[in-house]
Amino acid sequence: MSQPFFSVIINNYNYARFLPDAIESALAQTYPHKEIIVVDDGSTDESRQILQRYADRVKLILKENGGQASAFHAGFAAARGEVICFLDSDDYWAPHLLERVASVWRPGLAMVEWRMECVDAQGKLMGKRLPNRLPPRGDLRPRLLRTISYPWTPTSANAFSRRALEATFPLDEQLWRISADLPLLLAAPFYGVLEFIDEPLTYYRIHGANLFHGMPPNWARLERETRHGLAREAIIREHAARQGLKPHPRLSYALPALNLYRLMLLLAGRALPEMQRDTRFKLAIWGVEAVLKTDTPWNWRERWGWMRPLLVALVAPRKALELAARWVFWSASEEELQRFLREAVASQ
Repeated sequence: MSQPFFSVIINNYNYARFLPDAIESALAQTYPHKEIIVVDDGSTDESRQILQRYADRVKLILKENGGQASAFHAGFAAARGEVICFLDSDDYWAPHLLERVASVWRPGLAMVEWRMECVDAQGKLMGKRLPNRLPPRGDLRPRLLRTISYPWTPTSANAFSRRALEATFPLDEQLWRISADLPLLLAAPFYGVLEFIDEPLTYYRIHGANLFHGMPPNWARLERETRHGLAREAIIREHAARQGLKPHPRLSYALPALNLYRLMLLLAGRALPEMQRDTRFKLAIWGVEAVLKTDTPWNWRERWGWMRPLLVALVAPRKALELAARWVFWSASEEELQRFLREAVASQ
């Protein structure tokens, strides 16, 4: 059995109420070959007082606030392990997690992914697990070159090889102040294969502040999500070029949700500089194609929900914007939606 040395990097910003659970779950791991590093990214709550209770058992890094990517960089710079795990401070692990990862670790792996059990702020099971589908084990590059996506799990349910992270870092710290796991999940598969453990080993806490869908309509948040989506393509192209690989010619339009976000910004007169080649026609034609070809297990009603605003945009832009907003911000109140749409009109 392989006995790799693990570096566990816990990144924290103002999650004092959850932080002890994360640290205790790392300390409770049954696997002995590990180090635990906690990076506090300039917290202003009680986090640092809590961290002092663990100063003799973990390596503490206290830094000014710079965002999640900067916390990843700081933790990785201090890490000695050949396998690196990032644990968000609002999540926590099953005690045998590292032992299970060690049991499947082998040369040639870039990453190991496992299931997450969703819990609420109090740690109560919600009856939902991630990812929704099994990811394809092995070489993910052909899929990423075509779709920029696979069924991944967020930060706390992944282990990365040092080699893969060395090839991925540094990240753009300004762009990836949040969601810094995304560039890792997209780039690492270019430097080895993926293994998946079909067991819930991470408890993923859903507490409102870490969700996009279901949040009130917000143009700034939509712009940020769009920038992150567009950056995903750039990551694929960069690491594909290093290996002489060619992405699909319509890679830019492979993500159905991203196409709808871009359409909303375009129709509202808020197009980002990175969207200079976008037109309603391109988003409609290639966006519909992306919805039809995605292997996401949507039924026809769901597929129509993603396609309808794209098609309507060709003849009725204002109506298309309303349809897209209602679909994307499905849980918003009518008052919130109307305020969002009025802000779009005001910007034109």
